[in-house]
Amino acid sequence: MELTIPKLPRNSGRVVNIEESYRRLRSAVQPRLEVWYYVHMAVIPEPVRQQLKDRFESVLTGPVHLTLYTRPGSSRLILPAGLGCPTCDDARQMVELLRDAAPEKITLEVVDVSRDAARVEIDGVDDVPTIAIASNSEIGRIRFQGLPTGTEFPALIDAVERVSREEHGLREESVAALAQLTEPTEVLVFATPT
Repeated sequence: MELTIPKLPRNSGRVVNIEESYRRLRSAVQPRLEVWYYVHMAVIPEPVRQQLKDRFESVLTGPVHLTLYTRPGSSRLILPAGLGCPTCDDARQMVELLRDAAPEKITLEVVDVSRDAARVEIDGVDDVPTIAIASNSEIGRIRFQGLPTGTEFPALIDAVERVSREEHGLREESVAALAQLTEPTEVLVFATPT
């Protein structure tokens, strides 16, 4: 899947020309999702939501369990460290969108880190929002910290699809190298806008 993110002019306010976007989606040779986004809010037009539903219907083969670790109730307020979460509401909307795109395959659990400290410690979650992806309802080992918008959104979709198909996508050399590890190892991948 290819995801294109058109650049919006500064202070553009709202999503522009959804009809034009839909026409380009329909005429694209390769399946493509177009996503506009605000600084803090993922806005996914209805045609793209339908395309995501259609894609998941044909691509997802097994169950996927999403867990959102959040600290609700702070909206856009900037509060002292450890209080509030300015992007948690947006992250919740995003995972609900994914769940609603394939409700027969994708389940969602929302964990309020301020109310369930024991669960947070067991799952090893340090920051909010965090989206964990797993098959069934095990602890998700694929995690997205922060709001996965922009170039991170296709990686989130890819992770959901790979977990559903139980497919890691690694080359044989990588699998062989990982098999030689003798102790647990954490791999972090950082994505930053350029």
